[in-house]
Formats: sequence, C-alpha cells, structure tokens
Amino acid sequence: MDLFLFISVIVGMTFIFLYFVIRYDLKKKTLEFEEKKLELEEKKLELQKQQQEQEEKQ
Repeated sequence: MDLFLFISVIVGMTFIFLYFVIRYDLKKKTLEFEEKKLELEEKKLELQKQQQEQEEKQ
C-alpha cells in the first residue's frame, strides 16, 4: 500500500510539473507571436508611408 501511495504521489507531481511547463511555454510562444505581430504592423506602416511619399512626388 505504501508503494502505491508513493507512485501515486510521484505521478501526481509529474502532472503538476508538466502543467506548469506547458503553461510557461504557452506564455512564451504567445509573447513571441505578439512580437512578430508588432513587427508586421511596423512594416505595414512603413510601407504605407513610403507609398504616400511616392504618391506625393508624382
């Protein structure tokens, strides 16, 4: 019975550890996604500015 309890505790702690690791990884990936999104928005604005400058020159 003690062995069963020990194994149950180890398995439970493993799942708790995996939960926190997956949660941390998801937050990290979300931040990376947001950074890429911001970079794309900046590029988009830059291209719009260039297009406006070209239209003004013509």
